[in-house]
Amino acid sequence: MFYEIYVPSFCDGNGDGIGDLKGVISKIPYLRQLGISGIWLTPFYPSPKADNGYDISDYRDVDPDYGTLEDFDMLLHRAHEAGIRVIIDMVLNHTSHLHPWFRESRSSARSPYRDYYLWEKEIPNNWESFFDGSAWTYDESAGLYYYHAFSREQVCLNWSSGQVWRECRDILRFWLDRGVDGFRLDVINFLKTDRAALKMDNPVENGGTRHVYDKNQKGIYEAVGKISEAVHAYPHKYLLGEIGEEDLYLIKSYVGPGLLDSAFQFNLGSMEKLDIAYMADQMRKMEAEGVYPTLFFSSHDMRRHFNRLCGLDTGKAKLLAMFLLTARGIPFLYQGEEIPLEDVPVERPEDLKDVQGRYGYEKKRREGADEEAAFLYARERARDYSRGMVDWQRAEAQEENSLHSVYRRLLEIRKRLPSLTLGTYGEIRQQDGLLYYQRIWEQERVGVYLQFGEEALEAPDQDALFEVRDERGKLKGLLVCE
Repeated sequence: MFYEIYVPSFCDGNGDGIGDLKGVISKIPYLRQLGISGIWLTPFYPSPKADNGYDISDYRDVDPDYGTLEDFDMLLHRAHEAGIRVIIDMVLNHTSHLHPWFRESRSSARSPYRDYYLWEKEIPNNWESFFDGSAWTYDESAGLYYYHAFSREQVCLNWSSGQVWRECRDILRFWLDRGVDGFRLDVINFLKTDRAALKMDNPVENGGTRHVYDKNQKGIYEAVGKISEAVHAYPHKYLLGEIGEEDLYLIKSYVGPGLLDSAFQFNLGSMEKLDIAYMADQMRKMEAEGVYPTLFFSSHDMRRHFNRLCGLDTGKAKLLAMFLLTARGIPFLYQGEEIPLEDVPVERPEDLKDVQGRYGYEKKRREGADEEAAFLYARERARDYSRGMVDWQRAEAQEENSLHSVYRRLLEIRKRLPSLTLGTYGEIRQQDGLLYYQRIWEQERVGVYLQFGEEALEAPDQDALFEVRDERGKLKGLLVCE
């Protein structure tokens, strides 16, 4: 299981109120005791933090808020000593507007960095950014428009440039040489690999545009292939990609020999409410695609599933933990879900720290909305809810029947039973709140019963491998050999 660490809010190691690498180091024993085998670190590079570090101004250092390169090396050493692999977020789609490449690019038409980004004399299409308004912003210094798929401070790289690729390859090698175990590639299917696509308008729908020509462009698989070749030149490395899609067939196209090892599937993570019929359907579809999927319900980009899917019901959170660790796929757990943490409140405009929420608020105010209406609009778009500091006093005071204990014990079982990591599905069915499925590997057959409704499960005839009961003692989750 991978554990996502959102560095700014995971653990404060020096008392300044901000999470940092020393804080991560201090919690490696906790992660080992939980049973975690890999961690994913969100960006820790120098950044003006317009988008919480996903706007990088230096790819070869650590932001002073988070520590030093020496701290990072120590983190790698301690994690590897504990048997924990470390993958790091890598943002190759865009840089910060304060990155030296962009400063040079905008300085002169003759700059060798001019071609690192997408510059146009006039706005060439109707593409919109994912945060607000046009994806094209005029730069006074250059006298040209530059392209940004996200915020104005996140300037998209021109992947049609061979020099951009060589720069990115060298960045990957820098971190591989330090000993990282792989990368999580941020929004990798958004790389701009086809300048001809700039002539194409996206279709207009429901008062906005649908993102068609600004992603999955011609040449994207060649670019991902080059990244894969560079990373896999180092043995035993893992390459994970964030593909901003829900189409499982399209996601599958990025995974395989010479491409990504895995890609995030958002089909379960993007559920707005618990829907076991949908879960069962997606389980069948993911296996039919023939790719070993990723499984997650929460991340730094979405509200915590303890609020969103469980309604603050710890019993349901335990059942989702059982699903995450027994369904077919690579499980990813977001920091604090094992405690479980709740969303932090976003109750007034000052609580909007995330760029998506801030942009939404500013947009509505420009359109004439009053403060309340603008805030209500922005609050729905904000990603601040899941980014609060982890409560370590709660995390380290867990009782034996806690959610934390469920994760720990299931991870122990998962490591013992090949069917839970290598197995296929047998029967999958759902009815009246019950989700049942089998995992099969050679002669080993395991059955998983998850009762999300009001009824209790019947006690099994054979000894259970694992069970979950609610606060009234009702049997709600069951793992048995069949």
